[in-house]
Amino acid sequence: MEIRRTILIAALIAAIICVAALAAASIGPRIKFDKPDFDFATIYQEENVTYEFTFNNTGDAPLKLGKISSSCGCTAAYPSGQEIAPGRPGSIKITFSSGRMRNKVSKHIYIDTNDTTNPRATLTFTGFIKREVDVAPFGIFLGSVKVGQSVEREVTIRPVDVKSFRILEVRSNHQGVHVSDPEPINDKQGGYRIKIRFGPLDAPNRINTTVIVRTDLKHAKDLRITVYGRVGQQTPPPARAAR
Repeated sequence: MEIRRTILIAALIAAIICVAALAAASIGPRIKFDKPDFDFATIYQEENVTYEFTFNNTGDAPLKLGKISSSCGCTAAYPSGQEIAPGRPGSIKITFSSGRMRNKVSKHIYIDTNDTTNPRATLTFTGFIKREVDVAPFGIFLGSVKVGQSVEREVTIRPVDVKSFRILEVRSNHQGVHVSDPEPINDKQGGYRIKIRFGPLDAPNRINTTVIVRTDLKHAKDLRITVYGRVGQQTPPPARAAR
């Protein structure tokens, strides 16, 4: 009886040791990117860049991708799949829109995973954004304008990386925003001057619209100038005391 009990205990200890050894040998899911950094070199404003980051699940359990976010709304990321089997490859395809950014940029993509050694993987892409023209300002804040009143702002568009260019059309998407014909600037740098007039409107309203300037530029064919503000009620005159 005593011998049987000893054998049973020994077998139980051996089983525990085996399970522990197997657990120690299992490493779980592992995400390993071939190249977590990407330099897109040089592009122009209003251009897009698409790149595919590739990786492998080097672990021995399914790799699960969770939330994928970016440091900028200018970047979209699309995974090849949400679960990657052990030993299998996967990818994250990103599209970056340069918009009106300029000079050197650095952006990041964050991927939440079930890899306990790297629960939030980070991808980085950098580059330099050139300007064909300079739009000043490229956003107009009108503030608060009273009903029945109007305000006017001026925008200049100057060549930077081109010798000259032509404006083909200027249009507004809002009935209360009126644009002038482009006026050439006759100095050494050249360019154009555009006047943007807002109002008058006969009722309170919030404005968030875009003036589009169509050009013959190679890259920035459509320049977008954001116009935003609000129209408020007229302040009523003070009441007069009765005589």
